[in-house]
Amino acid sequence: MKVLLVRPPQPPETIGLQHLMVVEPLELEVIAATVAPPDDVALVDLLLEEEPLEAFLDRERPGVVGFTGYITNVGVVRELAARVKRWSPGAVTVVGGPHVEVCPTDLDVAAVDFRVVRNATTTFPRLLAHLRGEGPLPAGVLARGEAPDLSRLPPFDFTYPAPRRDLTASQRHRYFYLYQDRVALVKTSFGCPYTCSFCFCRAITRDHYAVRPLHEVLQEIAALEEEEVYVVDDDFLVSRERVLAFVEGLERRGVRKRFQVYGRADFIARNPDVLARFRSVGLTVVIVGIESFSDDELARYGKRAEAEENVRALRLLEGLGIDVYATIILSPDWDRDDFARLDRRMSELHVRFANLQPLTPLPGVEYRVSDDRLLVRRDDWPRWDLAHLTVRPGRLTPGDYYAETLRLYRRMIWRPRNLWTNRKYPLHMQWRVLQGLARVERQYRRVHREARAHA
Repeated sequence: MKVLLVRPPQPPETIGLQHLMVVEPLELEVIAATVAPPDDVALVDLLLEEEPLEAFLDRERPGVVGFTGYITNVGVVRELAARVKRWSPGAVTVVGGPHVEVCPTDLDVAAVDFRVVRNATTTFPRLLAHLRGEGPLPAGVLARGEAPDLSRLPPFDFTYPAPRRDLTASQRHRYFYLYQDRVALVKTSFGCPYTCSFCFCRAITRDHYAVRPLHEVLQEIAALEEEEVYVVDDDFLVSRERVLAFVEGLERRGVRKRFQVYGRADFIARNPDVLARFRSVGLTVVIVGIESFSDDELARYGKRAEAEENVRALRLLEGLGIDVYATIILSPDWDRDDFARLDRRMSELHVRFANLQPLTPLPGVEYRVSDDRLLVRRDDWPRWDLAHLTVRPGRLTPGDYYAETLRLYRRMIWRPRNLWTNRKYPLHMQWRVLQGLARVERQYRRVHREARAHA
């Protein structure tokens, strides 16, 4: 039974990080590794492919078509599944991924036969066996029309087979993340041990946290052809002992790569020696969860960190020559003075790259607001992208809020110091990032005009 795994494109309404980063569909490469025999699976990345889905259906003739996706992809996946059914009513459609694991009812539609909501790496092959008549429908899979029941779901199982990177061989040269070209993704843990109120990662694993054996991780990294490695853990910088063991494992094996990881500022500030050791074996970029430079806001977000640690972390990383991609939350309660304070702080701390995210009540997270405060309908999935303003601001109009956000981005990007520092990157990457930034700015200008028109 041939299986076709599909990564959907982003809808045009989504303000797209895809303009600044396109990385490999790691979750599908992992699921593909569970399909036997190996020749019975193919993978298509519609984020990059120019041919329509039907071309791949005609070429592969699959009996099962599986989709993954985030909240912004819900409508697109529904439409793609309907196209599969029009192509062949007998083809089985399956949906998995982060959003369906938390909100399975959003994909309970006529064109979707099954939804994988728990333990995809062990559940999906059992679903295929069920479709061959070799066993019951496994726990963790919902059939069409079946309501989710958490009490009937199996315990979490974080089995992780080696990804089938051969299935994306023809596209791997196109995967990049800002100034990191030809990037490979590696996952070493699942979930996060912290309890921030805005974090969707907690909802996916129901606050469970697990790590892969380091020898498996190191073996996977050593086998990669790519020099750039993005460790996509929700937080890689959790345990001092584990990070040092990782560094020592790289040294023993003589592995030289360029690493990008996500980490909390408090860990960085409290462990300067660990960051220096990691830098010596190739750490080049840290995506730092700054969130705020206000202790009051950090407390409200459940961050369990101090604003001063954010400052120390940024200065430490700059001193070590490690690039910082900061994530910062924009509160709906801000006024123009708050935006101006953040601008000054980013300038003082030489923040060159930041993802400015309006505080967003994603489904399943602890942070919630009443529906009458929402600017975006819950079923307007493309706009739940952590870039659109979803909560009505308390002290600015939506149009003014977008204007302040756009002004922050412009000032950060065009600061002379930042432009001068960016000269160290290859020209083709500078040009690609500038093109991506221009596309994102056009999207922000569009939503700004829409907000003004509806004021």
